[in-house]
Amino acid sequence: MKLRSRQLRSEVKTHIKLSGLKPSAMAGWANRNLVDWLNNAKSVGVERVLKILLLAQQARALTEETRLASSSKEYMSCIRRLNPVLDELDTVLLRYNCKAEVFHCDGSLHRHYLFCAPRTKKSEVVAIAFLLENLPVLHRIRRCLDCRCWFFGITEHQKYCGDSCRKRHAAQGEEFLEHRRLYMRDYRRKEKMAEQNSKKFARRK
Repeated sequence: MKLRSRQLRSEVKTHIKLSGLKPSAMAGWANRNLVDWLNNAKSVGVERVLKILLLAQQARALTEETRLASSSKEYMSCIRRLNPVLDELDTVLLRYNCKAEVFHCDGSLHRHYLFCAPRTKKSEVVAIAFLLENLPVLHRIRRCLDCRCWFFGITEHQKYCGDSCRKRHAAQGEEFLEHRRLYMRDYRRKEKMAEQNSKKFARRK
């Protein structure tokens, strides 16, 4: 897989607090606990985890809006949009037989839970635990603009999972622009010739 960082330990502790790690080290944990599984497995479990991920990301974005709200009216508008997302997120989490809750407090997301999911595969349990433990950095889990694989962004602005995808996407953009330039040059030449022929025809009359 792309963008691998060094492996920190052979054992995965799903409840360890990771938000204090550097982004490069965090990427290694994200790949190990969530990203690799999302990219390699196609199952109902993956779809469930993706739904939770997207809901959590939406909740985080709305929570950020509440923090930046400049008036009480704007704040309450954010809350009205945030609450249904949190309700749906908590409802989805009920499937895992865990006492889990995600809530908003003082401009940030918080969670508390007692995890117990005996009828769920371990990989799915690990993925869900990782999501709940790392709500502040979930916005860094993204899809590559080129290959559409999931990855953990080491930087805030990272849009591609690796250099190969970034270069390929840039090349496609340059190729399109060159094709467009040649098309427009040919189009303008034909338009000019048509205008000249029209003038010649008018003079003959």
